[in-house]
Amino acid sequence: MKNDEGIAPVIAMLLILAVAITLMALYYSTYVPSLKEQAEINHLGEIEDEFLSFSSDIESAVWRKAEGKSSRNFELGGGEIFLSGLKSGGILRVDSDDTLFGIVNSSGGVQNSSLVSVSYTPLNNFWQDQGYSWQYGYVNLTTEYGENTPLQYTDMSRVEDDIKSSSGFFSSFVDIDYDTSVEFEKDLLGNLTGRVYQNCSGLEFTIVNMVEGDDDYTSGNGMAKLTLESEVISSNFTDSYAEFRIYDNISGADDPVWLNINSELMEIESKGFDNICNLSCYSNADGGDLGKLSIELDEPVRMEYNIFNIAVSVN
Repeated sequence: MKNDEGIAPVIAMLLILAVAITLMALYYSTYVPSLKEQAEINHLGEIEDEFLSFSSDIESAVWRKAEGKSSRNFELGGGEIFLSGLKSGGILRVDSDDTLFGIVNSSGGVQNSSLVSVSYTPLNNFWQDQGYSWQYGYVNLTTEYGENTPLQYTDMSRVEDDIKSSSGFFSSFVDIDYDTSVEFEKDLLGNLTGRVYQNCSGLEFTIVNMVEGDDDYTSGNGMAKLTLESEVISSNFTDSYAEFRIYDNISGADDPVWLNINSELMEIESKGFDNICNLSCYSNADGGDLGKLSIELDEPVRMEYNIFNIAVSVN
């Protein structure tokens, strides 16, 4: 009898343990996968928000052309839930991308304006590998099957329309300023003839150029930082010629770049400078008038190149 009384609590504990194990097995087999999926989906939503904010940061930097630094912090991995700390992972990287245009001087030297792309590739455990990329001024949702879907547009035709827009992302990648001087003509004896020349005494080109930062790759499941740092690198020399070469690497981007430069040259033409012997630009031009754009002066003048470098890095 006493032995039976001692066995009963043991049996009860074993039954409780069996029920607990059954419940835990049910939790891990039934609820954990769906909870982990939802946690990973929530994490990807946070990545999406950061990419959209980062896209706005770049757009603002291009428009303002002001030196500065900004960062976006987020976790490469997610999916932690109660009683399951296993996290997904991810890869964040920056890559060099296409060249928009170049300015060629009289000796053949070229100063290019280039782009970068930024991508996040998830390494999920339960949800599909749905990533994000920034390229050409907009954010794509990417899949492991190589499909790209623009987030802020209904379809790619809307993306192309925005790229071609004269007020879109690519419409502010170059600014051209000029200096003026007045010259009073003198005869061989040094006497004023009464004729006055208004000359262009200098040209200043401000060019947006995007580059990879010092760190362009990071992976894991911890915190990552996506950093945008902009600075102006200036150089001066004398020259009498500048030609603008617009490349067609990006579908539609050549239109706003060409129109922007053409508009800047039209402004210079309107001043009627006496020392400009050849100025190739086009009045009443639209996106289809992609002709040669150049400026040539009688004598070399000061030319200043302000390269607005936007370095994108990850760590």
